Amino acid sequence: MLMRSVSFLFILLLSLARPVIAADNAPEPPAGLSVEAAMRLGEAMYMNGILPSGKPMEATVQGDLKVSSATSAMATCSNCHMRSGLGSYEGLVLTPPTNGANLYAPLLYARDLPGIVGVGEMAFENQRPAYMDETLAAAIQYGIDPAGRSLLETMPRYDLNERDMEIMIFYLKNLSSKYSPGVTANEVRFATIVTEGVSPQDRNSMLEPMKAFVKAEWNASVAGLRQWRPERTHRSLSLDVWELKGQPDTWYGQLEALYRRQPVFAILGGISYGPWGPIHQFCEKSRIPCVLPLADLPVISGDHFYTLYFSKGYYQEGEAAAKFLARALALPADKQLVQVYREDERGSAFAAGFGETWKKSGATAVKTRVLRAGEATGREFWKGLASTYKDAALVIWLGPADLAGIEELGAAKEQPSAVFVSASMLGSALSSIPDSIRDFTYITYPHRLPGEEALDVNNVENWMKYKKIPVTNMAVSSKAFFLTRMVSTVLSNLREDFYRDYFLDLFDVQGEQTMIVTYPRVTFGPGQRYASKGCYIVTLTKGPQPKIFSQTDWVIY
Repeated sequence: MLMRSVSFLFILLLSLARPVIAADNAPEPPAGLSVEAAMRLGEAMYMNGILPSGKPMEATVQGDLKVSSATSAMATCSNCHMRSGLGSYEGLVLTPPTNGANLYAPLLYARDLPGIVGVGEMAFENQRPAYMDETLAAAIQYGIDPAGRSLLETMPRYDLNERDMEIMIFYLKNLSSKYSPGVTANEVRFATIVTEGVSPQDRNSMLEPMKAFVKAEWNASVAGLRQWRPERTHRSLSLDVWELKGQPDTWYGQLEALYRRQPVFAILGGISYGPWGPIHQFCEKSRIPCVLPLADLPVISGDHFYTLYFSKGYYQEGEAAAKFLARALALPADKQLVQVYREDERGSAFAAGFGETWKKSGATAVKTRVLRAGEATGREFWKGLASTYKDAALVIWLGPADLAGIEELGAAKEQPSAVFVSASMLGSALSSIPDSIRDFTYITYPHRLPGEEALDVNNVENWMKYKKIPVTNMAVSSKAFFLTRMVSTVLSNLREDFYRDYFLDLFDVQGEQTMIVTYPRVTFGPGQRYASKGCYIVTLTKGPQPKIFSQTDWVIY
């Protein structure tokens, strides 16, 4: 696996080793294939290890170890060279770029470039001449570079026939060869998204920190750099606000129209109270990065790349409850288990997270009690539930208004063995959980525990005060602030390689981050598209001002 943090020095060395050149003539695709077909087949080989025949790619590593893409990620090129083909580091091991602009040019290391102070002693030994088609085929198949030297044995030697090799070489020649849309000689254009129904308070709580970063930090710095080093390219940033109106099923078309009018390099943040699905689908299909939107209803998928979320949202709390109930409480097989939720998007997300996770680890069948639109709860509802499901474990995904009368569970002759509720659903009304059920009530808590966030809240507040931004919703502003810190780091390391896949590749190697108000930590890594992977299970002490006690560590396995 790639290392979780990358030093600036190694990023610098890798960048200096990249000549950004363009071929005089676009390469011709293999005979009988269009450019589109050849790129599609080459991408399947490079990204997924799937040959044009549909069979898995096979290779040899470490001298005699046979590997197949059907069983090992070692056999896929992108596993080491990244989706962008611009390389990576693990420890002190350099995985060099594999895109055509770099392969078909001599590789120059830092010591060969004048004016680089303090880097020469770190430079790598040995250069290599430019690849040609024949020498690149030899490297892919036999592990021999253009100078006749053997590549490291960790580099797979692929078993490709002549036709498959032609397709692979054509793909590599075109990989990261042209800047992605949204990039000009002087500017990189971004967008953020606000959907209809978001309150003005939350809208501004997200937008103002992002605007301050773009104008008062990045662009102000670029203006100074342009005066200091006018011979270099220093790109400023712009941030469009895409306002989506109406029902979610119209958003995709609106996004297409907005993008046609003004293409952007990536979407930063965004906020919606509704499902993020239409936006997610647009970004995945159009291959536009969408980084850390504020979405409680993200798309739950294991095979998307272009959308990077803070977490799985409500779904994640359902997962946590299922894992805790199955492993920590070890619910007996003869115990009844009942989910109670409203028939809406939030309730369905909680229920899906719990139900899908429980199938993998639980022995008891899950029963459901779904509240339809307009259906009320109250004392009689909870009395009836307790009498119908005696001594059961109840997983209740409802808000404060629907929990009115829930104290009847504590008065039942046979009380529930366990009750689960959600901190996200209850919000500031956690203390409304009656004393009579607190002894057996567990709460999914997907945030930092009270008091743990004080230092980071203070840092965000001080920054916003300095930028003259009012604090109206710290939960929203702190996420926007964190996003700007991550984007600043990634753009600095991006240097002149303005390719969308590389932009996301660099997020993947940021490793664990702890300076975030909302969560104890978030973790980035190759293929990981939900940065916060944890959730506490907590309980409350009794009384009008209860204390929260965690019953688990942050990440529940």
